[in-house]
Amino acid sequence: MQLRSFHFWGVFYALSLLIGAIAIQSHFASVNVMAEEFTPLREIQTEPGAFEKAEAHVQGICCDENAIYAVFLNYVYKLDWSGKVLKGVPADTHSGDPCLANGKLYVSMSCKDGYAVYEYDLDLNLQRKIKCENVPACDGIAYWNDQFFIGGPSGADPHEVNPLNVFDKDFNLVKRYEINFGAKTLYGPQSIAACRDSILIAYYTAEKGENPPRSAVVSPQGEIVATSTLNGSNGWCELPKSMQPNPEKFTRLLVARTDERKDGQTTARFIFFDFDGKTLKEATDNDSSR
Repeated sequence: MQLRSFHFWGVFYALSLLIGAIAIQSHFASVNVMAEEFTPLREIQTEPGAFEKAEAHVQGICCDENAIYAVFLNYVYKLDWSGKVLKGVPADTHSGDPCLANGKLYVSMSCKDGYAVYEYDLDLNLQRKIKCENVPACDGIAYWNDQFFIGGPSGADPHEVNPLNVFDKDFNLVKRYEINFGAKTLYGPQSIAACRDSILIAYYTAEKGENPPRSAVVSPQGEIVATSTLNGSNGWCELPKSMQPNPEKFTRLLVARTDERKDGQTTARFIFFDFDGKTLKEATDNDSSR
């Protein structure tokens, strides 16, 4: 009887360990949701308290198959595709819009030290600080065709003209455009994204009315292609190619929104818009099938 009891409890203990191991493995497997597990939901929501140390709102975002990178004034975060924070590191203020290029993360900066761009590796380790000719501080950054498109600097008073600076991959100044899309803006470009051979630029605007223009579609040669009422000032970026539902018809964008709960905890939402080369529209369920 004692042997049978010992055998029963031994088997029970072994099964318990096995079940526990499976549960632990399952938990850690779900921590980092990457592109292959991604489904084109209408919205990705972060948890309250995820950005406990961050100040203000999301300044900009970029993404790849492995992560979403979200920048606040004083913090840089790496999230998985479920919205779970994987890592956060303190950053100099004022950090701004990010972009990815050649396996690095570049963040536009508006600091008094004269460095316009900070370079990080994809684990959010700061690699170097970069000064850019005629751009002591910048607003917005995107990478397209081996060139960086960097905005600013611009003033706080309402104005219509904003500089867009083009640098080569080594941050040598190539061109400088003056962008005027017919709206009075505050500061410079808040978020810049490269998409379908166009440069999308989101601004804060001082325009009144129900749906004022807030963003511009610009050619790489600095020409205004179209304007939009879409507010991309908290950040927008193109989804990776592997996550595009219909790339021949349109390109899907991830657009950031910042919410502040009643308890003061900041959360972020990421919603989807589609861009066909001229128009931006909110993604629909019909377009989400893969």
